[in-house]
Amino acid sequence: MMSRLSVMDDTIDGPESFDVVKALYRQYKPRYLVTIAGSPAAFINTLKKAIVTVATQRDAERSCSSATEEDVPCNDYLKIVSKKEHSFERCSHRVRCLQLASEPRNASNVDRITFLNSILNFKSAAMIHALGLLLLFIDKHWNEITLDLSGKPTFLSLGHMALQDLVMVDDDTYRALNIVQDRDHPSLFKFGQSTRSGGTSVFSLFKSYCRSKPGALFLWKTMQHPTRDAKLLEERLNAVEFLLNPSNQSIVESLSSCLNHVDRLSSAVLACSSGPRAKPSNWHKLHKTVSHVIRIADLCERHTGGIEIFRRITNSVTNEMRYVKYFIEYIVDFAQSRWERKLVVKPNVDPLLDKLNQTRRTLPELLTQMGEKDLREHLPASVTGCNMVYLPNIGYVLAINQWQPTPPEDVEIPDLEFKFSINDVHYYKSFSAKELDETVGDIILKIAIRQNRIVQKLSRYVKKNAGSILRAIDQCAELDMLMAFARVARDYNYAKPTIIGSKMIDAKETRHPLLEFSTTFVPNDVRSGNGGSLIKVLTGPNSCGKSVYLKQIGLLIFMAHIGSYVAAKSATIGIVDRILTQISNTESIGLNASSFLQKLRQVRHRMLSQLLNQFDRRSFQFQINMALQASTANSVVLTDELERGTTESSGRSLVAAVLSDFAARGEQCPHIFTATHAHAVLNMIPQTPLIELQTFEFVVDENDSLTLLHRLTSGSVSRSFAHSAARVAGSDENIVERSLQVYESIRRNALPSRVGGRGNMLQLVAELCESQPNVDLEQLKTLIQKIMVSK
Repeated sequence: MMSRLSVMDDTIDGPESFDVVKALYRQYKPRYLVTIAGSPAAFINTLKKAIVTVATQRDAERSCSSATEEDVPCNDYLKIVSKKEHSFERCSHRVRCLQLASEPRNASNVDRITFLNSILNFKSAAMIHALGLLLLFIDKHWNEITLDLSGKPTFLSLGHMALQDLVMVDDDTYRALNIVQDRDHPSLFKFGQSTRSGGTSVFSLFKSYCRSKPGALFLWKTMQHPTRDAKLLEERLNAVEFLLNPSNQSIVESLSSCLNHVDRLSSAVLACSSGPRAKPSNWHKLHKTVSHVIRIADLCERHTGGIEIFRRITNSVTNEMRYVKYFIEYIVDFAQSRWERKLVVKPNVDPLLDKLNQTRRTLPELLTQMGEKDLREHLPASVTGCNMVYLPNIGYVLAINQWQPTPPEDVEIPDLEFKFSINDVHYYKSFSAKELDETVGDIILKIAIRQNRIVQKLSRYVKKNAGSILRAIDQCAELDMLMAFARVARDYNYAKPTIIGSKMIDAKETRHPLLEFSTTFVPNDVRSGNGGSLIKVLTGPNSCGKSVYLKQIGLLIFMAHIGSYVAAKSATIGIVDRILTQISNTESIGLNASSFLQKLRQVRHRMLSQLLNQFDRRSFQFQINMALQASTANSVVLTDELERGTTESSGRSLVAAVLSDFAARGEQCPHIFTATHAHAVLNMIPQTPLIELQTFEFVVDENDSLTLLHRLTSGSVSRSFAHSAARVAGSDENIVERSLQVYESIRRNALPSRVGGRGNMLQLVAELCESQPNVDLEQLKTLIQKIMVSK
C-alpha cells in the first residue's frame, strides 16, 4: 500500500490554547494520534479533548442519521509511546533511512541522504523527532493499521504543511457560524447526498456543487484552512471571476464534464494490485482519471495567462503522466477484461505472449490431432475412441473412453503408463502426452506468468509516477472547488470581495448565506475601521436580527478568506488573523429565532437547559478570555449577550469592562461587534469615536404590538420587548399581561399589584423591607423559605 507523508516545520503554539494543534486536527481528521510519553499534560489533554469531542459529535449525528456501519469511519485513537524507546537519535536515524518512491533511481546512500536534506529541514528538531516517531509506529503496527498481513508501507512523496498564513478559527466559531459539521466530512457519508436547497452548513452548500470526490475533499481542507495569503486569495477570486464570465462558459462546461470523471485514487488503485490480484476495475479507474486530468490540462493550457490555477494544472501534467495513459491504453484490453472478468493484455504487446495465446487458441485442434496420432500409431485395435486432455499437476493424458470389448479397469497397454480410471474411462500417459508436456505444458499458467510480468512492469512505472499523478489530481480538485464557488456565486448573486491589507470592513447589503434560503431576508451594511468606529454595540428587540447579523458578518469575513465570493452587493475586506465568537452553540438559524425566543421554547426541558447554561457559562469564560488575550488589531470579535448567565448588575458591569478594555487599545482595537440586552451598559462605556451604537428598526402601534423591520440603523433602544417574543413562543396570555404590568411598575419605580401564591409572598417581603429598615433577618429568612416551597 502506498501513502503520502506530510510534515510541518517547528512551530510555536500557545501553551494553553494549542490553536495550531487544534487546527491541524480539524483539517486532517487523523485516525491515529501518536505522541511520546512525558509530553506536557495540557498538550495531552488537548489531544484527548479533540478526540472525545469529535467522537461525541459523530455518535450524536449517527443516532439521528440513516448511515450504515460501512459509512462510518473508524474511531480515533491516541497512542502514547515510550520515551526511552523513541529517543531523538533513534527517530532521526529512522528518518534518514526513509525511502520515497519519488527519490532518484539507483541512488547511493549518500545520494539518498542528499535528496532527503533537499526536502527536509533537519534543523527542525521537533519535526524530525515527530516524523521518526510516526515512521517507527507505522513499522511496528502496519499490519494492524491496514489489516494486510503481507503488505508493507511504501511512501510516494513527502509534502509540507504550512499554518503561518492560517486565519485562526476555533471549534466554537465553526459550530456557531454553521461553517462545517463533522458529519459533513466527505469520508463520513456517501458523496453527493446534499441537496441544493440551502444545506445545513456552508460546507454542504458548496459541496453540493462539486463534481468530484477530490473536489469535495479539497473543499473540506480549504474550509479548515482560511488563509491570510492575499496573493492566494486574489488568485482564487480571479479564477472564480473567469469562470463566471459568460464568454468562457464553453470551456467551463468542458472542464465540468471532465471533472465528473476524476476519481480519488486510493493506495489500492494506484498500486493496481499487480500480479494475480490485478483488477480491471482499478486499471479502468486509474486510466479514466489520468485521461481526464490530461484533458483538463489541455483545456487549461489555452487560458494559462492570468489564471494561476490553470497554469499550475498545465504544469502538473508531466510527459510521464501522458506515458502512463499511453501505456495503459497500449497494454490493457478493457473490453476483453470485462468479458473475461480478469485483466487481459492486448495483442501485439509482447511477441512471446502472442505466441502463447495463439497456442492456447489452437490447443483444442492440437489435442485432437495428438489423440488421433496415438490412436493410429500406439493403441491396440480394441481401442475405438480416445481424447487428449490436460489435468493440473499431472499434465496431458490420453483418456480412452471407447473399447471393443471393454477391458478390465487396470488393463495395461504396451508403451503407455496407466494413471487411473473413472467411470470406465482409463487415463494413460502416452507418447503424444509426453511430447505435449515438453512443448506446450500448462499453457494457462505460462500465459498468466507472462502477462503478470508485463502488468508488473506497468504497475512499477505507474508507482514511480504516482506522486505526480496525485499532485495533478490535487490541482484539479482545487479547480473543482473554485468552479463550485462560481456556481454558488452565480445562483445566489454573490459579489467578488476586494481583499486589502489595511484594517477595514466595508460591505453593502450583506446577507446570511444559509438563512436567506428559508425566509424573506433584509440585507444590511457592515462597516468597521478605515478611520471609523471599531466597536459596534447592537441593541434592539428580541428577534430583531442581532444574532443573525453577527453570524452573517462572521461568514462574510470567513468566505472572503477562503477565496469565495460573498453574500453581499459589494465588499471590501481587510485581511484578518483571527475570528473569535461568543455565540451560543444551541441556537439554530433554521429556527429563525433569537436567543431569548429559543430559551422560551425550551422551558419544558428544564434539566437540559440547566446543563446547557452551566456549559455556556464555562464556555463563556473561556471565550471571553480568548477574545481579550488572543485578539490583535487585525482580529474580529463577535459576541452575543455577554451578560448571559449572571445577574443583571454583574452582567452589565462585565460588558462595560470588556468593551472599555478593547476601547483602551485605541487603533490596536480589533473589529468588535457585540449584541446586548443590558441597556444600562450604554451609560457605562466610554464616549469615544471608536464605539458606535446601532439597532434595528421596528414599529410599535397603540396596542403595544411590535413589528420588526430588521433594518440596521444608528442609535439604541431601552427595552427588548420580551413580551412580544413570549407571545410568538406561545406563552400563556396571562403571563404575558402580567409581565407587562411588572415592567410598567418597575419603569414607574413602583411595586406591581399583588397576585396569589408566590407573588403575594414577594409583595409581603417587599413591604416588610420598606416598612422596617432594621428588619429581623430570621423573620426575613422564614418568609423566603415559604416563598421557595410555595406552589
